[in-house]
Amino acid sequence: MRCTALFLVLLSALAGVRAQQTAQYTQYVFNMFAINPAVAGSKDCIDVRLGYRQQWVGFPGAPTTGWATINGVIKPKRKGFHANRHGVGAFVEADETGPLGYTTLQLAYAYHIQMKQDFFLSLGFFGGIKQEKLSLGDVYAMDNNDPALVNNGAVLVYPDITPGIWLYGKSTWAGLSIQQLLGNRVEKIGLETRLARQYILSAGHRFRVSRKFSVVPSTLLKVAPSTPLAMDLNVMLEYRRKVGLGVSYRNQDAVAFMLKVPFLKYFTLGYSYDVTTSKLRVGGSNTHELILAIYPCTPLDPEKAIVRCPIFE
Repeated sequence: MRCTALFLVLLSALAGVRAQQTAQYTQYVFNMFAINPAVAGSKDCIDVRLGYRQQWVGFPGAPTTGWATINGVIKPKRKGFHANRHGVGAFVEADETGPLGYTTLQLAYAYHIQMKQDFFLSLGFFGGIKQEKLSLGDVYAMDNNDPALVNNGAVLVYPDITPGIWLYGKSTWAGLSIQQLLGNRVEKIGLETRLARQYILSAGHRFRVSRKFSVVPSTLLKVAPSTPLAMDLNVMLEYRRKVGLGVSYRNQDAVAFMLKVPFLKYFTLGYSYDVTTSKLRVGGSNTHELILAIYPCTPLDPEKAIVRCPIFE
């Protein structure tokens, strides 16, 4: 049964159905730059994130994802808080799902415009390349002459463009990005295979409960052609804007529990555990996601500081 399910997923991808082709993140609030390039430069210092996700543990060919991001701000000289800013960054990711997989390298640029005191609008984009892979040695087919299974190997797809827009302040954020904007054709893998556009909308707000505690509800919507709407609803309870404990719901898929803990001086560790609620729970276990954040920020002159966006604590 599990092999049949995996095979059907593979055939749908190879036949050119424009299904979801990008990685899934449970801790999207803690990993927003990987989703939206306009986030680059939203923090006062260099921000590094290292992540790994093992989805549906025990399910044959289940997705595994590893990634690394780095971004920072280019600060104008002799200008204070009211100056607009430039952000730059890079994103590397590798994803494997059964015989299918990809590796991507993206460079980011973002321009931050101050709309009013403590409120910014940022416009940005990712630009890079993507390597799509298919290993036919891992495919078991009833008809080995199927034209969708003629070619295998690795194919470079370029350019890969993702634009994004980001609106943020001390307690609120909202953003939109369009992954795989160009809808590039993937030659020699499947039949008329293309990278489908993925529309990702996110928003959230931090509510201060007391001097030490705050609650951060947020949502992420992902829309792609020929696939149902994917919706995440998160709520995180924070202590001193550092330690976090949260719960997440993903429609028709999972309920997740999240933990965020700072340690040493410049490190924060995020962990999530997804409890699968869809029919996939019959063939596999649950999902683990681990993210390490490194941001060596030092105290700055308040007049030169960027507004503290709630997703970066």
